[in-house]
Amino acid sequence: MAGCQLWGPKVLDRQIRVGSLLLLLAGSLSADEPKAVKIDDPLPYGHSAIDYLGQATSDRIADVNRRLVAGSVQLTAVPDRGYLDSVLKQFEVPVSSQLLVYSKTAVNQRLISPRTPRALYFNDSVYVAWVPGTAELELAAIDPLKGGMFYVLKQPSAAGGQPPRFERRQSCLACHIGRTTLSVPGFMVRSFQVDQTGKPLHGYSRMTGVMPLEKRWGGWFVTGSPGDQVHVGNLVSSQDNAQHKKVPGFRSQLKRLNSLVDLSGYLSCHSDLVAHLVLDHQLHGQNLIFRVGYEHRLNRRSDVQEQLLRYLLLVDAAPLSGPVSGTSGFATWFQRQGPRTTDGTSLRQLDLKRRLFRHRLSYLVYSPALASLPGVPRRRLGRRLWKILDGHDTTPLGKSLNVAERAAVAGILQATADRLPKEWRRSP
Repeated sequence: MAGCQLWGPKVLDRQIRVGSLLLLLAGSLSADEPKAVKIDDPLPYGHSAIDYLGQATSDRIADVNRRLVAGSVQLTAVPDRGYLDSVLKQFEVPVSSQLLVYSKTAVNQRLISPRTPRALYFNDSVYVAWVPGTAELELAAIDPLKGGMFYVLKQPSAAGGQPPRFERRQSCLACHIGRTTLSVPGFMVRSFQVDQTGKPLHGYSRMTGVMPLEKRWGGWFVTGSPGDQVHVGNLVSSQDNAQHKKVPGFRSQLKRLNSLVDLSGYLSCHSDLVAHLVLDHQLHGQNLIFRVGYEHRLNRRSDVQEQLLRYLLLVDAAPLSGPVSGTSGFATWFQRQGPRTTDGTSLRQLDLKRRLFRHRLSYLVYSPALASLPGVPRRRLGRRLWKILDGHDTTPLGKSLNVAERAAVAGILQATADRLPKEWRRSP
């Protein structure tokens, strides 16, 4: 959702034809040995094993929409922002998560610029995007079986007096299924340095928790301190890009954005560095989980399960060379979310000195999408995880955690076992 490029109808038609062709080529799934594929090879997402395009969905936005239709939920509008405030409240998305992107890599290219950035808000399962003057809010949520689901909500000015309804938007797949998302309907966040209009010049199509900070956040505003590290956020023109080459990070230490942009019409004046770090980690981790489920249900097999474990165990996570901090209070909100042990220990605890997280396992292990994986990969991943935590895995992955790290993670998992898939709980 973050950084979706606008593709024309011809490109979308080609995507749909390719998907249909893959579906025809797949035929009926065989019970034989899985077909070997690469982690980002295309998959027949329309196959009945997934039925991505089918009407049946199980995500938070679809659930709220059903309640809107039934009249048990109402959304209220405010001047200029429309339904934004009410939607964030309904889905419990914190304003402190606000991130501001000004690169023209989204659907509302006409509206987005360094003067009018697109605001993105998120929690674990819902993403909401808004830009001043937009006719629609853009939203995404997680269906545990199907992956990323994409919706729009017409603002009052564009709804023609009709009551608010969330509408699925299939055209979002033009961007949200491809190599950047591991070829499953998923999420992405990009880093493109821009000119003064917001037009992308050069950068990266996928940011993850592995990417070094000096390559991150091109085309984004960033508030907070990266310590002695630099990034390419807050560069709003070709001149800024040239200055960054001479003086790397000359705009990396900004607590306020008032010298760059007027945010008086926005919900917040922040684009918090810690929220950026968490989002980068979360999106790619969710895509990996989706890919594991898709491959098993479609009888394919890549190294995605190994890649998912490496990612969850933060093996390749970008290190921090010193203390970093945000400005919006997002870190406090994030760490308050559960689950926690009786003494308050949690996989959501942040380090922000040497690395993003204090403990060597991602909070994504509590994801409903992971709990909804088919039993075979769920068991395989759970057994491997405990083999690593018990010190019985002699592979490089097994040796990547030291004794203290393994003990800390094992203790948290045992104390929060009720939130884990049963196959991820330690056997008696």
